[in-house]
Amino acid sequence: MSPLPLSDFLDAVAKATLVLGATGLVVRALRQSSAATRHFLWMLGVAAALLLPSARALAPRWDLPLLPAFTPAAAETTPEVLPAAAKEGEASVSPAAPEPALPPAVVLRARQAEPLARSGGGVTIDPPRLLLAGWVVGLLAVAVPFVAGAFRVAWLRRRAVALDSPAWTDLRDEISRALALDRNVALLRGGSASMPMAFGVFRPAVLLPAGSSDWPEARRRAVLTHELAHVKRHDCLTQAIAHAACAVYWFHPLAWLAARRLQVERERACDDLVLGAGASGPDYADDLLHLARVARGNGGFAFSAVAMARPSQLEGRLLAILDPSRKRRGPSRFATAAAAVVAALLMVGLAGVQPWVRPAKAAAPAVALVAYAGADEELPAIAAAPAAAAEPEARPHPAPVAASAAEEADEDAEAAPDEAAPLSADRAKVAAALAGALHDTDSEVRQQAVFSLGQMRAQSAAPALVTALSDADSEVRAQAAFALGQIRASSAVDGLALATKDKDAEVRQQAVFALGQIRDPKAVASLHTALADAEAEVRGQAVFALGQIRSEESVGPLIQALKDPASEVREQAAFALGQLRDPKASEALTAALKDKEPEVRRQAAFALGQLIE
Repeated sequence: MSPLPLSDFLDAVAKATLVLGATGLVVRALRQSSAATRHFLWMLGVAAALLLPSARALAPRWDLPLLPAFTPAAAETTPEVLPAAAKEGEASVSPAAPEPALPPAVVLRARQAEPLARSGGGVTIDPPRLLLAGWVVGLLAVAVPFVAGAFRVAWLRRRAVALDSPAWTDLRDEISRALALDRNVALLRGGSASMPMAFGVFRPAVLLPAGSSDWPEARRRAVLTHELAHVKRHDCLTQAIAHAACAVYWFHPLAWLAARRLQVERERACDDLVLGAGASGPDYADDLLHLARVARGNGGFAFSAVAMARPSQLEGRLLAILDPSRKRRGPSRFATAAAAVVAALLMVGLAGVQPWVRPAKAAAPAVALVAYAGADEELPAIAAAPAAAAEPEARPHPAPVAASAAEEADEDAEAAPDEAAPLSADRAKVAAALAGALHDTDSEVRQQAVFSLGQMRAQSAAPALVTALSDADSEVRAQAAFALGQIRASSAVDGLALATKDKDAEVRQQAVFALGQIRDPKAVASLHTALADAEAEVRGQAVFALGQIRSEESVGPLIQALKDPASEVREQAAFALGQLRDPKASEALTAALKDKEPEVRRQAAFALGQLIE
């Protein structure tokens, strides 16, 4: 799974902050309304914040450029790679203000693989993945207590005794009718010090302490009304939603504040229902004090059950109970439905907002057409990219599956440019002009000239391109290396071998790739040296190139590459050994089946299959 981009993460957090903050302001403005109304508004805000990330993927997008564009420094442009079977004309790019964008050193053998991660020869540091890992750790830290509480509630339910006394069951039925509660609620009796509580989203139950049979009629009625009010209002479900929001936004103080306010307002809303049923305020306050004094809070169930009288909530509740001016009537069904619809529309609209200023659109990089499944065809012409194109990096890609029999039959067929056909007079003049442009003082002109020479696919362009391998500009040198690989100029092997020691890693990588395309055995020694390069991308490309040349003397170095610290290099080495099909590699490939990376193990298994064919 790809990690969440940082801009998307910040977008989700910013929108959740806006939703929860706006909810708090609305509730504050309506602080004189009933507790049930305030609870409902907080619930809408929490649910909206929780649903925003998924709604973002479904909502229609519209731009509201308020924030500067977020462009991480590490972001790189990668080229689009199309299959060889793409219809003619589909990959054309209209060149406007042409400038060569360095094409990627990519050959797909059986499928299009994901780009390999950049590694400096050691441990890969990927900030988005670190962010994802930290978020998951926080989510688990918050979610585990809730899951543990659910198990404790299930354990408590199994140990509790059904309370089937007519004095309780008749009272339950009477109160249920008064509350218009049509759900079947089980009455259970727990220990003598148990706190009255309601639990169960799908199978609601009310737990009462063992001594509840001795309570006076008024207390039994008040307690049971309060707990059945929780069931009527689906408070166990809303508590689970609030806890889920805290788990997702565990780092966000507004999420925890909203969950706390939900807890406070739900208890006050149930108190209002008790008082609305005819209970005396002072007597009900005395009942709450008595329960808080003699019963435990059952803290272990706090995440999965709603207890009646937690000491931490009593002060505010008692003041509200004894205040005769409080509004105690909840919102009507129409008001509830209307508010829910408005909140849903606002949430969808907010989810679709694109608050980041879109950066200036970069022109498309060069589009490469490559061959599938071992056909080893020559790379077709690559259209020049517009001037703003970024330079994509070069990466090898292994093949995860075996080629078909027909493809295997063509595997050794070389598709090289036509060396015999001379250039026409017009093309010869163009080639001479481009060779002269390699001495231009502007590096971008030289880079474009190198790119165009490579597009001509003429072996006669090789000497000029070899000269360009010594250019002062690294982009020109890298472009020249790629172009030489594109025309498969055998005369350039010595120049490319020197380029594998270039100070610029991109030049070294393109030179190694070109040697793999030319497939001249004279390049093997230089490629063996490149296996010790400091850059994992260069080492991986060298391994891939050796697999293309398929020299028997490369078996030993490739076996050593199976121990490379970079997993992508080990993966390439396994694939290359499969290409060589040398039985001497079977032991090393068998050991690679125990590699810590699944992709390396998969390539090793594929290579072993190639050895026994």
